[in-house]
Amino acid sequence: MKIALVSIVSEIHDEDRINETLKESYQILNKNFELEEIKADEIPFTDFSEYDLTINFIKSGGSESIFAENVEYLPQPAYLLATELHNSLPASLEILSFLNAEGLDGKILHGEMEDLIVEIEELAAYKKVRDRIAEARLGVIGQPSDWLIGSKVDYQHAAHHWGTEFIDIELEEIYQELERVDSAKAKRIAADFLENAAEIVESNESDLVEAAKIYLALKEVITENDLDALTIRCFDIVMELNTTGCLALALLNNEGLVAGCEGDVPAAFTMFLAYQLTGQMPFMANPAAIDKKKDEIQFAHCTVATNISKDYIIRSHFETGIGVGIQGILAEGPVTVFKIGGAGLEQYFVAEGEIIENMDSPNACRTQLKISLPQSSDYFLNDAIGNHHLIIPGKHADKINEFLGME
Repeated sequence: MKIALVSIVSEIHDEDRINETLKESYQILNKNFELEEIKADEIPFTDFSEYDLTINFIKSGGSESIFAENVEYLPQPAYLLATELHNSLPASLEILSFLNAEGLDGKILHGEMEDLIVEIEELAAYKKVRDRIAEARLGVIGQPSDWLIGSKVDYQHAAHHWGTEFIDIELEEIYQELERVDSAKAKRIAADFLENAAEIVESNESDLVEAAKIYLALKEVITENDLDALTIRCFDIVMELNTTGCLALALLNNEGLVAGCEGDVPAAFTMFLAYQLTGQMPFMANPAAIDKKKDEIQFAHCTVATNISKDYIIRSHFETGIGVGIQGILAEGPVTVFKIGGAGLEQYFVAEGEIIENMDSPNACRTQLKISLPQSSDYFLNDAIGNHHLIIPGKHADKINEFLGME
């Protein structure tokens, strides 16, 4: 791992003498990372994108103004390495206060150097996630569904905040690709999906083949538009083609290509961020029922990555009875419920809970989870960020909070 170590020291101090007192810290850093030290006068001419992480080593008091003069050239968030020597920590506190006042993000790294190594590695991993998000192209195929009146995104605002590019794509591109789909390949995909299912209920093999064609068409659109994630206005496909996108989205998510339903941009973005940060593919779902007394919430949707399911049953689409829907059976145990929203994707909610039951109501979408989510009912009933929320297997709230706290 290549670290840019920006040396910030007051001009009234003898830097060679200070470095001698910091010899042990340097040894530990050099043992764990490939260090390249950058002097203050080199900051404006340094390409920090070449490094896995940039750390500002605040070596002494009196260095605050040097940092402030160069802050526009330094990567954000600004990580401030502070020792117990030479008024390093007081200077770092002043710099952090300056960053906060300027609306910039910062964090002080202070403590035993061996302990800080783990934190630095984690910060470098977070930077890699931020870089992936900033470089991502998220396709919005067919525009958001009409009912998503509280989930609108200002692409320019969101791109400024995250760097992500949002690409509007007409559904016509899917329809054109469907005309060129290899039917034999679609039949093989359908047969494989059927073979691995626990059961098939309302659907049939012909439905599976038509749904597999949507998957193949989407793959071509993804390649042509160089997409890293997508969301699709799937109900139009149901009405236009008498088939569903549920199978296609499940297969794409199985492959690690985030694909969301209903043209819901905040939900798809949350899925992408969550997958990059945790390595777990989330389940995008509606909160279908809330038990306020028990803080239990039922989530449901008609598609889920079968890779995160213990088993799956092939069903029809709930609302229409058409095509293919998926009833995933997920393992009981810890999960994290997560959602990013707002016009600029600047708001978020996260809470940890536990799957306590896979349900099978005839009056809700096919994959149904009852989740115990302590102290969250008020959020959903008073402050919810839209309808769809993401269920991530495992406990990830601390990581999400830390990552988003740096944004």
